[in-house]
Amino acid sequence: MPKLPGKSYDEMKALIASNHGIGYVFSWELLIAICWEESFFNNQEQEGAGTAWGFGQVEPSEFYKFETEQAKKHGYYVANLPKRAKIGNKTKLLGSLTDNQSVQVVSAALRHNYYARKQDKRDALYVYGGVYYKGPSPLTVAERIAIINGWLDCEKHLQFFHQGHDPNEIIKGLHMAKNFKDSEATFRPILFPFGQDDLIKWLKEEIAKLKAGKQYLKTGNTGDDVTALQNLLNHKALPGVQSLAADGIFGPKTYAGVTEYQRRSQLVADGIVGPNTKQKLAT
Repeated sequence: MPKLPGKSYDEMKALIASNHGIGYVFSWELLIAICWEESFFNNQEQEGAGTAWGFGQVEPSEFYKFETEQAKKHGYYVANLPKRAKIGNKTKLLGSLTDNQSVQVVSAALRHNYYARKQDKRDALYVYGGVYYKGPSPLTVAERIAIINGWLDCEKHLQFFHQGHDPNEIIKGLHMAKNFKDSEATFRPILFPFGQDDLIKWLKEEIAKLKAGKQYLKTGNTGDDVTALQNLLNHKALPGVQSLAADGIFGPKTYAGVTEYQRRSQLVADGIVGPNTKQKLAT
């Protein structure tokens, strides 16, 4: 088990939002819980003699399932996975997973277990967590079930507090998946590299850039005020929504982000950022 978190909470959340796909059965909060318990958000090979890989510690022997026609049909095909080789009785990954692939294989493993079996969430988690594994294991069945229950408890806690960004509540949720009380003081600044004062300062700066720019922003505009708009839309986005590229170009994706935010905020959803939309983004 790694000694330190490999990603911040927001970095992990963004990776999941970009690579998990439809989360109506397996939420992004559940993937957060699994990736925390399995690896402390580290994308690496299992330590010791194991062969599992990535944030969710998925066995390379399972990767072929994510390259099939069934995987394409159900939307969990993972492209360009590294080659694997049988070495003794183990399957080793010949290479490494990118961060994106590492999230994709967690998502694919869960969805494969779901579609290939009973289409039952807990059953799919039991397969993922090795509850049905009959070979030698350092964990008992009861211990494996307890780990899965911890994932689900963490998921529920994060879902309850998903409208805010309270590090203390997020920490409580992560503890449910994998306790790290002895290391919390060390882990906290890695999970949350920006304190509340820094966050407030950053928000004020982005709001000031937006207000200081063009009176109305619309498709085709470019500049720092568009970048500020994109950053603020990302900050206000609902969980699971893919982040906009903060490139300063008001294109189709930024337009869609603006109209979605306007509808959610009971504003006229015209895709034009005028005084009313700016005022709402500033609150």
